[in-house]
Amino acid sequence: MNIYIDESGSINNHNSLTPYFVIALVNVYDNEKLSRAYKRFVSSNYDRLKELDSDRINPNTGRIAKQGGRMFSKGAFRELKGVQFDRDMKERFAEFFTKKKYFELYYIKIDNKSLGDEFCDNKALAFNYTIRLALEHYIREGVLSDEECFIQLDERNEKIEMKHFLQNYLNAELVLGGRAKGKFYASYHNSIGNKFIQIADVFSNLYYSELQTGGYVRIFNILRSRNILKGVFEFPHLTCLNCFR
Repeated sequence: MNIYIDESGSINNHNSLTPYFVIALVNVYDNEKLSRAYKRFVSSNYDRLKELDSDRINPNTGRIAKQGGRMFSKGAFRELKGVQFDRDMKERFAEFFTKKKYFELYYIKIDNKSLGDEFCDNKALAFNYTIRLALEHYIREGVLSDEECFIQLDERNEKIEMKHFLQNYLNAELVLGGRAKGKFYASYHNSIGNKFIQIADVFSNLYYSELQTGGYVRIFNILRSRNILKGVFEFPHLTCLNCFR
């Protein structure tokens, strides 16, 4: 398996503006076709993506309400960032990438309101812990294959001292602990050079937006009907919504 991971929001139980933290896991099983689809999406939406990446000015104050320059640099495209998308582009993205099944999508939904201070004190450790719980659950339920697993994450979201921790942690807890047979390998990448981490980024932001606004029900119904969305693992409730084989 090849799983690409990115997240939206923050692990913070004292900020009412961020009630949830979302992690998206994209299990890719047709790299070449998904890579070609990525290139088609960017080229066919290039001008609109560039427009969305410009600074957004508050008409009342004249100040920058949302800073651009995350997807483009000096006029050249760099990467997809879900936070820069508007509703139409998010829906267009989801429709485009799920017409054919090149990957499966798994979510982890963390309820910040239910977290204790100790859990939030070490966000990197908390992130790795929930990844382990979700993988164990998906494997145990037969939703995710129990086989050798290569995990790729955005290096900008991980502290240097934690970069080697996840791989050893998963193998110790899941493989040595008898909960999984396939070994785990984790690597960190600059998302600018990793198309599939970018796709995970947009899907994480899409679900985060749904949790914030409730305005993307139609898209998630499509993801389920096309058998792309395989489950939403909730923490700390330790349940899996819409988790099916």
